[in-house]
Order: sequence, then structure tokens, then C-alpha cells
Amino acid sequence: MEIWILDPWGTEERRAWAEGWTRHSRHQIRRLALPADPLPPDPVRGRERALALARRIRRALTGSATPDPTRLPAGRPHLLLALDGMDVAVFREATADLLEGIPVWIYWHDSALGRRRLSDPNRAALEASSARAADRLLFNAEGHRQRFLTALQAIDPAAAAMGAARSATLPPGFSFPTSSPRLTAPEAMGWFLWIFRGDLEALDRLLDAMGLAAAKGIDFRLIALSEDPPRAARALERLPRPLKARLFGILHPEDPEASRWAARSHALLETDPETRSPIWTMTFAARGIPPWVPEGSVLAELLPGLPTWRNGRELAEWIEMERGGAASASSRIPTRGFTFWLEALRPYAWPALAARYDASMAGGEAEGAP
Repeated sequence: MEIWILDPWGTEERRAWAEGWTRHSRHQIRRLALPADPLPPDPVRGRERALALARRIRRALTGSATPDPTRLPAGRPHLLLALDGMDVAVFREATADLLEGIPVWIYWHDSALGRRRLSDPNRAALEASSARAADRLLFNAEGHRQRFLTALQAIDPAAAAMGAARSATLPPGFSFPTSSPRLTAPEAMGWFLWIFRGDLEALDRLLDAMGLAAAKGIDFRLIALSEDPPRAARALERLPRPLKARLFGILHPEDPEASRWAARSHALLETDPETRSPIWTMTFAARGIPPWVPEGSVLAELLPGLPTWRNGRELAEWIEMERGGAASASSRIPTRGFTFWLEALRPYAWPALAARYDASMAGGEAEGAP
């Protein structure tokens, strides 16, 4: 079976996801991706990305990006798997002469409709349009799926009913680290890693927690992980001076230096909205670095016993406890340990998960779907 992944956002985290599946799949998988775009999807960008990918598809099938009735498509895929961030309705209209009869599915690594707090109505409108046009919807977690369909019900009840019947969950996969880390004791300076994917909601959550921790005089330092360190540096200029002084640096997640700092850090902080596929987070956790994730996140659903923080105050309390402060009787903190995290995450590593993806694509139903 030949599957083409259409990636309108082009992040390296999604690239790692696609490459991991491709290496372990029995299917032929091809990824068509646009350059990384830091701006969130909206109807205008969603349309532009859809048309750009339509041109890529046309060029791949006919040798020309321009419609030409004399050029017949050759080597059509059996399935198109679009990732969130494009207008699938626009894409299907632009490729109707090429792709008739080929199903188009969407895999939601993230969405506005699936978040607990709907703060981006423009992005929600784009997602509703795409959901109506897709043949099937796949979500990275069941909680994400349920929140998405509930929000869609308020916008388009018919699309929500269709989505409920044609949707399933497939957890995000990740690739094992190439070698086991040598964990050292966390340093006295109190290092913490923090993943920043450019979402301002994630930055606000960090400010809530770290502002409280800094106000208490807790000694800690942050190393931010970003696929685009220069852009992240500009975004982080909005940090208050006391917090900016605690930001030691910004590294790419795949930079070997990031792995060295991870081995010396207390934890990896995840503050992104709960819908986000935590592929980088899973990769670092498999090295033995405990992930501190918010309540309701994808990783919390994948690992039901994982302690989660509920708000900035609780995350600040965790930092204080980790740095030797008084412990709250109700708090539990994920601890470091290579073997524990490696085994906990093993079901979601591609050697184990690829067969589940393959069966879903071939049979039209995901294992464990509702």
C-alpha cells in the first residue's frame, strides 16, 4: 500500500514522527512537506498551504504543477494522510481531476477545537472546514478526539455526527534514542529543560509557574528547546527581567548539547496546550528525563499513572520541592530513571507502534478505536 503524508506545517517534530513510521512500516510512505511555518493556521494560511500542496501533488503525478488535461496522472497513492494545518476542502477541490476515488484522511497532531479553552476562532473555522471534507479523522488521544467533536457540534452538528462515526485514535509514535544516556545527579544550580514550540499559550503557562517560583526566591535555571532558536529568542524577549536572567540558553532539540544538558537536569517542562503531540517530550523522557506535563495532556493519557500539574501554582510547587523545599502531602513528582521511562514508553516507540498504524491505514480502523 502506498501512503502519501501531506504536511502543511513542516516542523521537524512532525518530520521525526513521519520518518520513524516510514522506517518501520510495511507500507510505502512518502512525505510531501512545506517549509516550516511558525505562524498558527487560519483560513487564509490554510488555503495557501492547501494550494501549495496541491501543486506539489500535481507535479509529482504529472510532472507539472500547472493543470494540463493532456498530462495523465501516474503512480497515484492508495491513501492521502493530511496533517492538521491546511484546508482539506480547498485541497480536494484543487486536485479533483487527479485524485478522484482516493481517500483523504487527517491526522490531528494538534487542534484549536480540541483544546479545553477555545481561544482561536479563525483556526477553529479552518479545522471545521477540513473535518467536513475528510473521509476519516485520526487523533493523537481520545480526550483530544472527544473535545474536538464536542466543539465541532456547536459549529456544525452534521459534521460532528459524521466525524464521530469516522474517527479514531492513534497515539503519536517516537524513535528510541540512539544510545542510553549517562544520567548524572542534577546540578546545584537547578537546571530544567523547557520545550517551546512557539505557542504563546505555552509561554503564558510558563510565566504563571516560573513567576511564582522566582518570587519565592527558588534557585532554578531554564534551558529552552526550540526548532528555531533565533525566533524563540525574539519571542522570549517578553519575559520579565527576573525570568530572563534565569534563561541560560536556547538549543535545538536534536543538538547534541541538548542531550548533555538533559542528563544534568531535574526535569523536562511541557507547557504546550493539551492537544499537542509530545514527540520531543517522549524522546527526551526515553533518555531518563522525567516529563512534567499538564493535566489532560496527550502524554498523561498515554501513561495513565503519570503525575500531572494542574496550574502554575502547582508547577511552581513541584520546582520548589525538587529544589529541596517543603513537600505538599498531596503532590507527587515524576522522578528520573532511564529504565522506568524507557519501559513506560516502549509501546509508543515505532518498533512496536508501526504495525498498529499500518493496520489502521490498510483496514480503515484503528486498533482500540471507540
